Amino acid sequence: MPWFSRWRIFAASSVLLLSIALCPRSSKGDDQQTSPPPQATPSLVYQTSTVLRATTRLVVVDMVATDDKGQPLSNIKTEDLTVLEDGKPQKITGLAFHKGTTATQTTASTIAGGFSNAPQYLNVSSMNVILLDALNGDFAGHAYGRDELIKFLDKQPLTQPTALYALEEKLTLLHDFTMDAKDLKAVVQDYKPKGQVHVQDVYAAASPFAARGSDTNTTVRSMDITVAALNSLAQALAGYPGRKNLIWVSEGFPITLYPEVIYDEAAPYCNPACGNPNNLTMAQMQGFKSGQGQDFDAAVEKVANALMNAQIAVYPIDAAGLKKDNHLNTINTMRSLADRTGGKAFYNSNNVELGISTSLDDGSTYYTLEYYPDNKTWDGKFRIIQIKGPSGVRLRYRQGYYALDPGAQPGKDAEKTLARNFSDALSLDSPGATAVVFHAGVTPPSAKTPQVTVSFNIDPHTIAFQRKEDGLEHAIVSCAVAAYSEKGSLVKQEMATYTAAMKADEFEKMMKGQQFPCKRTIDLKPGSYNLTLGVLDRNSRLIGTTTAWVKVP
Repeated sequence: MPWFSRWRIFAASSVLLLSIALCPRSSKGDDQQTSPPPQATPSLVYQTSTVLRATTRLVVVDMVATDDKGQPLSNIKTEDLTVLEDGKPQKITGLAFHKGTTATQTTASTIAGGFSNAPQYLNVSSMNVILLDALNGDFAGHAYGRDELIKFLDKQPLTQPTALYALEEKLTLLHDFTMDAKDLKAVVQDYKPKGQVHVQDVYAAASPFAARGSDTNTTVRSMDITVAALNSLAQALAGYPGRKNLIWVSEGFPITLYPEVIYDEAAPYCNPACGNPNNLTMAQMQGFKSGQGQDFDAAVEKVANALMNAQIAVYPIDAAGLKKDNHLNTINTMRSLADRTGGKAFYNSNNVELGISTSLDDGSTYYTLEYYPDNKTWDGKFRIIQIKGPSGVRLRYRQGYYALDPGAQPGKDAEKTLARNFSDALSLDSPGATAVVFHAGVTPPSAKTPQVTVSFNIDPHTIAFQRKEDGLEHAIVSCAVAAYSEKGSLVKQEMATYTAAMKADEFEKMMKGQQFPCKRTIDLKPGSYNLTLGVLDRNSRLIGTTTAWVKVP
């Protein structure tokens, strides 16, 4: 469940399982690229709060506090801080300090035939994701960033779980979370950036952004791919509690977030000197055709909100190093990404290795601050957060959030978008999503049951139950299975949707240890198959996925 915005329903004194309706559907998709057979994942302990949703929004802000020498501070108290939302003071309801202690991996035993997307580490103060960007910038920058990452992994041990992704024409998971630097180093050494084939984009080429002599090789296509990749990362990391640090190693950063925020500093993000005299939106700056710009700005707003929901701080690291030509727009965008998410930017240095090391250390020691906003008007507008501390203390935190209306009905294209997002998440090479946590058993065909059977057991604490006028707790959950050949081609996909309405006694019983069940069968010919298992909570629109495998005799 996202930690940025929690909507809690306090269990009433009474509720009974009334109905579970099955509505199966199936579909086929295009071929996918070859992927090695995934390994079974142990059934793991996943601790969550038994309180699900709230009638008011709880704003959660991760905050890094350092002294004037950059050293982390551990003695900040609530009375030392003042929180302002759009300039108005707010009451702090919680403040917790998290120190970067070494995480430990769970040792739960593997259940035969079981697969899970539950987090695998305990005592985690933060999670780290390193993103090697081979899409934006040029090949030299891609290769240099890769070499610097190898140097870092050859020298530094990992104390927090770290995952490795690559961004090319799509986002690819190179290695899931691990604390073994040698394993990550081996993967990076085997990874060869292909680089982007740049096609002249007349709209981007004509834009003010490109006209400034940008050295990022930015195109409308690369921007679109980057936004989709960030959204996939937010979806994949949403189920992990606490702060996530995205170390983005790139020579070009094509987007900024929250363009409506105005900096109160000597060198604002963009002014006439950096080529944006009219305060243009990202879409306008990139020269989108009429009608495209509004869609792109909405997509950027959506991914910004997803990053906030998942508690992701961005640490941009410039893989270009020191350059003689104009690199100002890239630096401004890096600063914007870092400042607005609570991270830190590293640029104008030939020591990318040091930037990676510093990012990991910086994001592991922080405070979590909570408050309920006084303004209960959920108008969807961006609200600016300011935190003031004692003299001499430097604070870094995300600079706001979108005040989305919890009762608002989805837009006319929302269902199509949700279906597309779920379909994308079920791709064999998509990162596993953790916003909805489940364990699944996969049973091969037998004389009694000729199909492959997948039995899902979903953690009910990650499902958004809604209390309606009938006094019952309602849930709508879809479970899907996508089967791929050993060569990576999609063979078949099946989905079933379950609806539940529960009285309080059954609801409370489920919260105390039961799982929310759903089942799906899929008819496959003899052979070995890679599977992607997915759960979609249609109330919260959150997704959980993992990979599995099965052999059909």
